[in-house]
Amino acid sequence: MPVFVRRILYSLLAVLGFAMMIPLTVNMRRLQAEFGADPTAFGMNLSPADAEWLSRLTGLFLLGALLAGGFLYAALSTGYAKAWRPAENGTPRCRRCDSNVGFGQSRCPSCDQRLTW
Repeated sequence: MPVFVRRILYSLLAVLGFAMMIPLTVNMRRLQAEFGADPTAFGMNLSPADAEWLSRLTGLFLLGALLAGGFLYAALSTGYAKAWRPAENGTPRCRRCDSNVGFGQSRCPSCDQRLTW
């Protein structure tokens, strides 16, 4: 699968996560009205029906936040080549193609793999 397609797919799943966070945001006025009388008595003001919708929307919000955060990270970090650490037993060599690499070079001269020291 090409990198462009993966980024689009991950971005769409991140948008789905953000869309899952909208219902709690829209019902925030209702939540503030429930706790407007006495904000310190958190559990006392809620009836069982109110607790049910609040727990459902909070769970949906948290699931959406996890989904959005995870796939947004995946969309932004996919497609970047991982740096390889050269093998340094004796002379430094590229672990990918096993060619000799000069000390401190940032890329392998034969396979152009990015190296980290």
